[in-house]
Amino acid sequence: MATRNLNGHRQVRRTLARVDRPARAGDRRAEEPMVLHVIVPVLREQQQITAALAWFVPLLRDLPGSTLTLVTTAREEAERQHLAAQLAGATAADLTVEHFPQLTSDELAALGKALTGTGESALTDAVATEVLSGFPTTADVVTAELARLPEPDPVIRHVHYRGDGRKAAQVNAAVEQLATAEPGQEYVAVYDVDSRPSRELLARTAEFLAHRRADDGELPCIVQQSARFSTQGAAGTWWERSLCRGAARAQTLWTLRREIPNLRRHADAARRPHTTPGLSGLAQTVGHGLLVRTDVFRQVGGLPTFTVLDDVAFGYRLTLDRVPVDSLPFTTTVPAAEYLSELLAQSERWFQSYLDYPQCATRWHAEGHGRRADHAAALTIGAYRGMAWLLVSPATALCLTLALGPRTRLPVRAVAATALWAVTIAPVRALAAAEDRPLTGRETAVRSTETLAGLLLKSVGPLTALGRWAVTGTRHTALAPKSNRRTAPSTTTDREFA
Repeated sequence: MATRNLNGHRQVRRTLARVDRPARAGDRRAEEPMVLHVIVPVLREQQQITAALAWFVPLLRDLPGSTLTLVTTAREEAERQHLAAQLAGATAADLTVEHFPQLTSDELAALGKALTGTGESALTDAVATEVLSGFPTTADVVTAELARLPEPDPVIRHVHYRGDGRKAAQVNAAVEQLATAEPGQEYVAVYDVDSRPSRELLARTAEFLAHRRADDGELPCIVQQSARFSTQGAAGTWWERSLCRGAARAQTLWTLRREIPNLRRHADAARRPHTTPGLSGLAQTVGHGLLVRTDVFRQVGGLPTFTVLDDVAFGYRLTLDRVPVDSLPFTTTVPAAEYLSELLAQSERWFQSYLDYPQCATRWHAEGHGRRADHAAALTIGAYRGMAWLLVSPATALCLTLALGPRTRLPVRAVAATALWAVTIAPVRALAAAEDRPLTGRETAVRSTETLAGLLLKSVGPLTALGRWAVTGTRHTALAPKSNRRTAPSTTTDREFA
């Protein structure tokens, strides 16, 4: 644990030395003209549509030829019926964000009022259905908002996906209807509805594209805009706010420690196929801030729809085809979970990606993609990453017990304390130093303790995912495991993070 954490801290420092560095005067390369086809899949996100349009439309006006596509889904109507069935029997005390994160505050208030009007102690399926049907779907909101836009420029589209697939199927449906003039010069850019890429981020992306074209003679196939995570203090209690803040910081450190270095190694190896005959690492893409050259997107068949999630599985396919995935040397900031229940659900959902690896190997080996040895190597790497996540909390708890235990021998106590220092105090101070925000002793203690709490909780989601699979026999759920994102408006700059 000490060795792994010390190496992780070394990777954090190396990443911070490379990313988010200001460009030197006179050293800026000419920006590559970018055409971005931004695709935003939405589900139960009525409250976010107006803000998303207000952000993306002006942003894309500076990129001639770019488009914005909002993709709604018929799955929302089916999930609304399922939610109504779940609400049957709910009391007034149950109608909270924590119990029903898929519902908006307005919907919860309307359900409470309807319950009071019935004079009953609990909701019925019929009452819940009637109340929820009175609210517009996300598709209704998108249609209404687009109708209000005066002569929109850039081109803004609304695609309504009629199937029962999830995010990947929505994105693929949008790309199928996308008209491109030069597929090798244009990008599909996948963002979440609460993503807020800034002009600075896109300018740095354009510079990076110019740099890669100068080196490789063509635009890069895939560019990942890696993210830092930040909360906005929406929880009502101090301990929940602190816990979610610590979990967000721990996830940010994972991005700097693992995600970005892994992508860099993969991209370097993929560009040297003759000197590295084996598997070029294992790319681990993320489903927001993902730029895919349009011809490459169609060449690999789009995002995988046969797995529970799509982003890590997409990276698996890119690895088999030796497609480089470049990590942009400039991070953005995205909202993190604000409530404990949302945090655990998110962690459980994300861990599903690691459970998808065997299905990826089976499907793509049968289709003739990759050698048997490549799949074996990919499964080994995936299993290691999944086990490392599963063991984070137990290993951290063991180190904490040994460091504080009165009977622990001094050498063991020192090693355990080193492991904890390397995963909390050292990276917290490194983050602050990189942001030019020196911490006081008290601030260091608070942030380190929050990060430690986040690590102690990190394995709960994965364990829940495994337990639910063992009990139910399936990893698919009737409801897409996501909240409707009731957080405050996102920050307007990429450099504001906790």
